[in-house]
Amino acid sequence: MTVLLALALLTPVLAPLWPAQVLESQSDFLHAFGLVIATQLPTRDLLQVANICASRRIPLIAVHTYGLMGYLRIVLYEHPVIEAHPDHAMNDLRVLTPPIELLRFIEGKYGNMDALPNHDYAHIPYVVLLIRAVTQWSAANGGQQPTVFKQKKEVRAIIESYRRSGLQADQNIEEALAAVNTALCLPVPSSSVAQLLARARARLSELASEFHSSQKGADDSPGSREQLVFWLMAAALAVHVSSDGNGMLPCVGTLPDMTADTQTYVKLQEIYSRQAHADVLAVQAHVASLAALESLPGDLVSLDKLKLFCKNAHHLGVHSYESLAAEYAPESKAGPAIAQALDADNPSCGLLYILLRAAQAFRGERGHWPGANDGEAETDVPVLKTFISKEMRALGLNAEKSSSMPDDWITEFCRWGGAELHNIDSVMGGIAAQEAIKAVTRQYVPLNNTFIFDGSNGVASTLEL
Repeated sequence: MTVLLALALLTPVLAPLWPAQVLESQSDFLHAFGLVIATQLPTRDLLQVANICASRRIPLIAVHTYGLMGYLRIVLYEHPVIEAHPDHAMNDLRVLTPPIELLRFIEGKYGNMDALPNHDYAHIPYVVLLIRAVTQWSAANGGQQPTVFKQKKEVRAIIESYRRSGLQADQNIEEALAAVNTALCLPVPSSSVAQLLARARARLSELASEFHSSQKGADDSPGSREQLVFWLMAAALAVHVSSDGNGMLPCVGTLPDMTADTQTYVKLQEIYSRQAHADVLAVQAHVASLAALESLPGDLVSLDKLKLFCKNAHHLGVHSYESLAAEYAPESKAGPAIAQALDADNPSCGLLYILLRAAQAFRGERGHWPGANDGEAETDVPVLKTFISKEMRALGLNAEKSSSMPDDWITEFCRWGGAELHNIDSVMGGIAAQEAIKAVTRQYVPLNNTFIFDGSNGVASTLEL
């Protein structure tokens, strides 16, 4: 912005228009955007932009750099994530509840494992060994399923008994032993997914009502259709889990790497893929039924979208964000969050947040950043202190917290004078770009909701304000 203002002195056509000027002449200017990224805006202008985005549920990312600090604020409202890409994805092998087709395959090819030659024995897929061991354990324990640690330990002993003396290449046995703890679990919803499914039906009805209102001519916000599609699929999934799914989520349909010959591995992959497809079709039937009940279009959910949804059902998430207006309101969540940040071993990010708010208030009243004018850095320090006290009171921080702002931090902040440094800009620009991609693609879990970067000490913190 500083460069643009300098160029405007030479070429008036380059004179920038502030958001307030644009919105004054075009109140619906932002309505056409699917994502708004606001940089270096004064608090008043930022809140104006945020309120417009909130009314239309347009995702907003606010970025500000000030000297050696960086600030990023994300507002995504209700943000569903289907492809979370977890670090440790679940391998859904259905060892405790194998599909009938899989059992038939195992019985046909591995009904008598002892008769197999060493080469074939060493290439029995570990999922087959697990299912055989569980079947053997269940037969000896009245048909129970081994789900607790002691029972899984007994299954391990059965797998150990499958080792052949003189057979060195038994990597498949090692793979089966390593997978016991994770594979011997039912593919049921986690607590967070269960909560999501529990409220899916009610949320679907709310969004369906909004959808019908938009069809009658009311304003429709960007992303509302995607929300409707998500909750329709979630409600259908909830019905599937509680009925034909017998409490289980749809089969993922993919196999991890394992020791096996190519033909057997491909056959197993086909079996799991067919089971996953059958589960998708079952969920699709519930989608059609719910769409009819809510008078929604029958083609609202494509089969490809539903396949992706079911494949990632174990890691579904909906992330809620506080608006900027709520953050600046009295008795907001920001106060306790900042108090906690100030009590941390390194309170720098909490201190920088307060300093930036105070500097914004200083600029709003005086027309320049503290210390921005030559020779005024020292004289602006006591003035900035008064704004710091006001902001800390607005955050509901007690007198002890209000006196925790070190004088050298205030002096340093005034010395920065609102400067935008290229190295801090590049860091914050990269993080903002990453979060923008998450917001648009609805992949990976976005930050929630404020990111502070302390370039002086090389530390960063995420605060939920």
